Amino acid sequence: MTNRKGQVELAKEDLIKAVNQVLGIVRRNGRSRKVGLALVLMVLLGGRSSVRNAAETFGLDYANLLEALGELEDAWRDYLEVLSGLVKGEVAVIIDDTVDHKEYSRGKDVSPHGNYWIYCHTHGRFERGVQLLTVAIVDLSTGRTFMVGAFPYAVRKMLDLGMVTEFKTKIDLAREMLDVLKERFRVSRVVFDSWYWSEKLVKENVVSELKSNRRLLRVESAQGTLEEVEGHLRVGDLPPGVYYADLTLGGQAITVKLLVREYKRDSGSHVKYLYTTDLSLSEEEIEEAWRMRWEIEELHRDVKALGLEDSSFWRRERLQGYLTIFTIMTNVVRELVGELNLRSVEAFLRFVERHLGGPPGLMKIFKLR
Repeated sequence: MTNRKGQVELAKEDLIKAVNQVLGIVRRNGRSRKVGLALVLMVLLGGRSSVRNAAETFGLDYANLLEALGELEDAWRDYLEVLSGLVKGEVAVIIDDTVDHKEYSRGKDVSPHGNYWIYCHTHGRFERGVQLLTVAIVDLSTGRTFMVGAFPYAVRKMLDLGMVTEFKTKIDLAREMLDVLKERFRVSRVVFDSWYWSEKLVKENVVSELKSNRRLLRVESAQGTLEEVEGHLRVGDLPPGVYYADLTLGGQAITVKLLVREYKRDSGSHVKYLYTTDLSLSEEEIEEAWRMRWEIEELHRDVKALGLEDSSFWRRERLQGYLTIFTIMTNVVRELVGELNLRSVEAFLRFVERHLGGPPGLMKIFKLR
């Protein structure tokens, strides 16, 4: 009983400290403390993380809260400044994408920047959703992973059909985000999957994978033998091993170090074609960097567990403000999960409900009553 009471008090102290730090970022646009707290604590409502529910829970005007979300444009860059002060060493940048499902959206079928129909490969059907580019960094000195941001993007077909008025591909967005991060962090690795093969991204210090049908211009074994690979035209023709390969990228040829690995599974063998533009990396370093990519999958799971999909927006600036809040608070909650020795984000939300009193308890802790 004493241990549980001590854990609850520790949780309150840590939560107050963390939320106040985030509040300092959110309130830089001049919003009131109550509005700022409602935006931040919205993420902790446990399955009820919509703006409307936050407005009702904390006794605020719904339209006013929406307006506040739309004014968080600078909050993301402010948060980057805070994060760059925390992470001093070298980092690996992980780039991926996910679908922010909006199955219960009551908005129109198509928004210029918000909700629209998209094919979801996870569910195998068309449904309402927003395509998001997601970016994370791994602090290589500590192993800690931080979500850096989530950014909505459209596919070219939507532009051609007149469904959107502003267009950036995920490649364009990823390049833009990388440039911003390189100004603030010591980026030593960039990791993404095979869908990001582009001359805009495949530059120095990249670790990624190739599709099996990617054509090869020239290939040789890392051991200097040519016999076993002579005549192969595609990546998928190569047997397991380590190679130096020339491929076309845009209008030029580049050389990569290619690692072909076969993994045995219950369902059969599975082959991965990992590559790096840093020819000095060892096989172990390539595989270690590639394993980091799965950290962002954990972030996708956590940010959705906190309720990312609970709100829909017609205006892009409100959607981006909402995504910024969830980016910051996902990092906060993951840190609290570790400090409290909990197993998951879901366990933390249950802890808030059972031991901190849920929404009424949060209002009491932060003196919103």
